[in-house]
Amino acid sequence: MTEAAPRFIIADPGLTGPLGHHLSYSQAVAEAAQRAGTPAVILAGRGFTGSIPGIECRPLLGTAYQSAGGGGALRRALFGALSHLPSPIAGATADLVRATRRRLSARAPDGLAGELHAALGALSAGPGDWLLLHSVSGANLASLAAGPDLHGVTLLVVLRRMPAEMEADDAAPEPLPALLQRLAARFGPRLRLFADTAPLADDFSRLSGLAVRTVPLPIVVPEVPPRPPAATPHIVFAGGARLEKGYHWLPEGVAALAGRARFTIQSGPVGPESDPLVQRAHRALQARQGPDLVLVERALGGDDYAALLASADLLLLPYDGPTYGARSSGILAEALALGLPAVIPEGGWMEAVAGPGRAVTIPQGGGGAALCRALSRAMDHLPALTAASRAMAQAWRDEHNPDALFRAFVATQ
Repeated sequence: MTEAAPRFIIADPGLTGPLGHHLSYSQAVAEAAQRAGTPAVILAGRGFTGSIPGIECRPLLGTAYQSAGGGGALRRALFGALSHLPSPIAGATADLVRATRRRLSARAPDGLAGELHAALGALSAGPGDWLLLHSVSGANLASLAAGPDLHGVTLLVVLRRMPAEMEADDAAPEPLPALLQRLAARFGPRLRLFADTAPLADDFSRLSGLAVRTVPLPIVVPEVPPRPPAATPHIVFAGGARLEKGYHWLPEGVAALAGRARFTIQSGPVGPESDPLVQRAHRALQARQGPDLVLVERALGGDDYAALLASADLLLLPYDGPTYGARSSGILAEALALGLPAVIPEGGWMEAVAGPGRAVTIPQGGGGAALCRALSRAMDHLPALTAASRAMAQAWRDEHNPDALFRAFVATQ
């Protein structure tokens, strides 16, 4: 009897729609596996209605990997009212509401292990197959440590959030170091831990005493021929309208460069459930819309998103530096692959990988005024930043791509 070929199975409970970075990560790795001759299967969230040519997708996971952002009608009413109050009051009250909700919310026991056990059984998975979890919470990992067997597959876990984040949001019932040790005891050599930045790998390794390997990012960008910066440079903000992404500072930045640049801000919809400061900023941006400011208030498909980045002369990422810390940024990684300079937070992984030649940093704690100064410096030095970014783009693409990531996942340790 011929032994079945190993399969690469990707479990992504956060993949619930046909857009976004969950889809791009899962699709890129699945396609890299198949290029390497390894059949791939994606286990997606039940809400996933998309399809990937040539890749089997099973939308059957009901367990969430993040529950942040909920709260229902009460949150929407309260945050909507707070958005009309002065910023310090609105921000402090919203923080208190979120902290109270985390303390009072009793999340149901995580069911990911049970769902994976059933899904892997239906696939007749077993020893020799790989199971990748590239977006996972502490609660998800606790379920795997205590739940039913996973049919002998090798478990690949990518830790992409800061340890403090995992302890605060959708946390396990036990401290993270103890949880990782319990996972290692449960799965033994069938468990492989990874992180997508070296500082994050070091953090988790110190916490757990376990080996955590650094892996590349699965960046796929189109070929964009070099072009001179536009007479009125195009600055792009792309991603979620959230505080940690600095969305609430955008009106000041747009106003500071009036007449010097045009902006496209793509963030998806902003509603009454959004942070009050985000809602205030959104109203201010809507009032400024015109030839020099375009708001894209919807998620973009892959082609439209790639076209938006390719049209940019400068990428604006006014993220909160301490919050991001050692975390990666998929959008910055795409910018580096495109040879596109960026305005980024000071410190952490983002500054370390971009370096001074390709980015201008925003000092921590400087607020909107610091963002305005950083944007002005970037405009003053845009030709040099662009030249350096383009010169280094190929080296970045050679290191960070789906094929390199897949090879790292399946390499013998």
